[in-house]
Amino acid sequence: MAARFSSTAENVLEVLLLFDASRPQLTADEISQLIGAPRSTTYRYIRTLREIGFLERTESDAFRLGPRLLQFARLARRQEDVGVAALPIMEELCRQTRETVLLTRISNGHAVCIERVETSQAVRISFERGHIQPLHAGASSKILLAYAEPGLVEAYLAAPLPAFGMNIVTDAEQLREQLAEIRRLGYCLTESEVDEGATEVAVPVLDERKRLVAGLSSAGPTFRMGAQVVERHVQLLREAAGRITAEL
Repeated sequence: MAARFSSTAENVLEVLLLFDASRPQLTADEISQLIGAPRSTTYRYIRTLREIGFLERTESDAFRLGPRLLQFARLARRQEDVGVAALPIMEELCRQTRETVLLTRISNGHAVCIERVETSQAVRISFERGHIQPLHAGASSKILLAYAEPGLVEAYLAAPLPAFGMNIVTDAEQLREQLAEIRRLGYCLTESEVDEGATEVAVPVLDERKRLVAGLSSAGPTFRMGAQVVERHVQLLREAAGRITAEL
């Protein structure tokens, strides 16, 4: 059954991949010829794609990509745009804080660093651009989990939580309490959760509907991140996150 489903899914995806700039519209007969499938089978694939909004019928009785795919395209573009919009703001934030600044987002149930601006001061932060880490590890990740969709949060808490670092919480109920406190405060503060001797402060970047877009954080050695410094970083991070939202 699994093999049959996989084969069907591949064939349906093959239909979608037929559409490009040179072929924005295709008839059922054209699709049938291009994928080498009988018309009855082709119509079944088309019906499936129309039902989920991936294809729509045109006035000329052909088919084109549907509105559901446009939603995915906008989402992908927004995730690409956030790094572009954020980079100059992050560079300014790095100059203000004199610490490393990170931009993160959720990808396949993990936190991924999509942009990073280095400080000129000596510091060792292991979360490099393009790297991934668990959503419960460090402020730059945990801020994403705190503001993620409830369904994602519950699914994440239902799975085993690996002990990624020395101070990371691996008890689901304790982590749930931490996430509630992060949302109450509006920021996340962690110490030595991923990198020993490092303190990290993070705030969410939200869109105009208050939905999570990314996480913005600053990180540096704990000896440089006293209470007053952390308080200043929180204020600067919030201001920067607001500017990123406005740019988007």
